[in-house]
Amino acid sequence: MNNLLEWLAKFFGHIPVEGVEAFLMKGLKAALALLLVYLALRILLKVIELRYRKSDGSNDAAIQTYKKVSRYVFWTVGILSAVHIAGINLSALFTTSGLFAVAAGFAMKDVAGNYIGGLIIKANDAIKHGDVLDIDGAMVRVKHIGVRDTIFRSKDGLDILIPNSILVEGKIGNYTLRDSVCRVFTTVGVSYSSDLKQVRDVLEKACATVDGLSAKYPPKVTLNDFGDSTVNYNIYVFIENPWNRRMARSQLNEAVWWGLKEAGIEIAFPQLDVHFDKRSDVPPP
Repeated sequence: MNNLLEWLAKFFGHIPVEGVEAFLMKGLKAALALLLVYLALRILLKVIELRYRKSDGSNDAAIQTYKKVSRYVFWTVGILSAVHIAGINLSALFTTSGLFAVAAGFAMKDVAGNYIGGLIIKANDAIKHGDVLDIDGAMVRVKHIGVRDTIFRSKDGLDILIPNSILVEGKIGNYTLRDSVCRVFTTVGVSYSSDLKQVRDVLEKACATVDGLSAKYPPKVTLNDFGDSTVNYNIYVFIENPWNRRMARSQLNEAVWWGLKEAGIEIAFPQLDVHFDKRSDVPPP
């Protein structure tokens, strides 16, 4: 080994053996850094492939875009790190291009944020193709998860594009994250003269007429409170398809209406009784 180092020292112009040894160590470390970057990139590309195929079906264009950007980022960072480990001073290069780097950073901030947001969405499986979400009170379905943004379809047939960074940072409800069971409820008030046992029987029968009921959770009827002129009930049913929630609520309301009407139970409404009492202190005319 010493003979090899001495030969290399003479080959490079009588450099001290210690210098050659240090140079070889730095070169070995730089090569090791590039190898680690290569292995990490291979793993990342595999993850991107598996996640995209699983959550968004076959979308070769988006997959290739993610892979290409990942290669550029990893190899740029890896090569700069290897050059630094090898002992080459890049401070002059960074100083010269510092202003350009800052400007480019500001320009690419949103693009990078959306790209990373898309990777996060793919990695944790919180949002997948076909999921039904609640965004700012609106029910939407995930149509396509792209590199820059995600496309949703609303109940009105409107396609909505939302940047991935906003999805990652925002508060979003997912009806289909663990399962697709969704609760639907309505309320009704009956008069105080009603037979409450009969009311409960009618409401429970009305729940059974709703389409797509879930077998996991039975319907529930609860007496909510005693109002000024009504006894108020809450009726809950659970359906398997949250996208049909609006239609299920309509069916439930109609079933409650007709069930109470056929049973002769009054659906009460707010009313005010005014009584005129004869004053005893006023003499008759």
